[in-house]
Amino acid sequence: MKKPLTITSRLELEGINLGSDILNQTIEVLISHESVRGFKPKLLPETMLEVIITSSRSAPTSSNLQAYSIIVVKNKQRKDKLASLSGNQNFIREAPVFLIFCADIFRLKYVTARHGYGFAADTLEMFLLASMDATLALQNAIVAAESLGLACCPVGSIRNNTMAVAEELNLPKGVFAVSGLAIGFEREGIRRGVKPRLPAKVTVHDETYSSDELDTYLNEYDQTMISRKTYDGRRVSLAGEPEKEGVEYGWCEHTARRCTRPETIAVSASLRENLRQNLEQHGFSLR
Repeated sequence: MKKPLTITSRLELEGINLGSDILNQTIEVLISHESVRGFKPKLLPETMLEVIITSSRSAPTSSNLQAYSIIVVKNKQRKDKLASLSGNQNFIREAPVFLIFCADIFRLKYVTARHGYGFAADTLEMFLLASMDATLALQNAIVAAESLGLACCPVGSIRNNTMAVAEELNLPKGVFAVSGLAIGFEREGIRRGVKPRLPAKVTVHDETYSSDELDTYLNEYDQTMISRKTYDGRRVSLAGEPEKEGVEYGWCEHTARRCTRPETIAVSASLRENLRQNLEQHGFSLR
C-alpha cells in the first residue's frame, strides 16, 4: 500500500489559498510546525544553540521584568533523569539539547531586597506574568529552531514532578519549570504531518465571543481526527468504568475524558494534582 503524502503546511491542510506576495519564510515556518519526537545522535552546533537562545531572550516580557530563566541541559545523565521525571519520554534522552523554561521571581525578590524594599508582589498575577514570560521565550525558541531546519518538541510533562525537577536543576525558591523543549536533528520517518486544529470558526471570534454552530464544527473536527486514526491506541481510560458502547472516539470524547480528572495526560491521574501546594512550597503565591 502506498504511504500517504505527509502534509507539511497548515495552508495546504486547510485549503487556504494565499498569494505568494503575502507569504515569507517566517510565516512558512509558523504554519509548518509539527512537534517531532525522535532525534538523530548528532550534536547541535554551538552557533545554532546561541542563536536559538538569543532569539528566545528577545521575546516580549511584561514591564521588562524578564521574570524567566532558561536552563540548558546537555548532560546525558541529567537528560535521562529529566526524561524519567517527564513521563519517561525517550525523545528527551535522544535530543542533544533539552531546554527548561522557568517562571522566575527569585531574581525579582533578590533585587527588591538588595535595594532595601519589601517584596509585596506575591500574587497570582505575578505567577501568571512569570509563566507567560517563560512561555513567550519558549515560543521564540521553537520558531528559531525550526527556521534553522531543526526539529523540536515542547514538554509540558516537566511539571509532572515539580519538586524533583527543582532539586535536579538546583532551582531556588521562586523558580518553577513551566515547560521543556527538546531540540535536535530529526530521525527520518518520524514526522506524521501537520496536525489538524479546531476549525477557525471555533477558536477565532469577530468582535465578541460566539458559540453559534459550535456542535456543527466540533462534529466536523471529530470526523477529521477519527479518519486520521489520531487516537488509536491512545484512549484515556474511564477509571474503572466500563467502556461505552458505540461511541465514536474523536477529539471530543478524548478531551472530555481528559477533563474528568485533575490530570490525565500521563498514566497516573494524580500527576500535577498537588501543583498548587508544590508551587506555594517553592516560593510562589497564588492569592
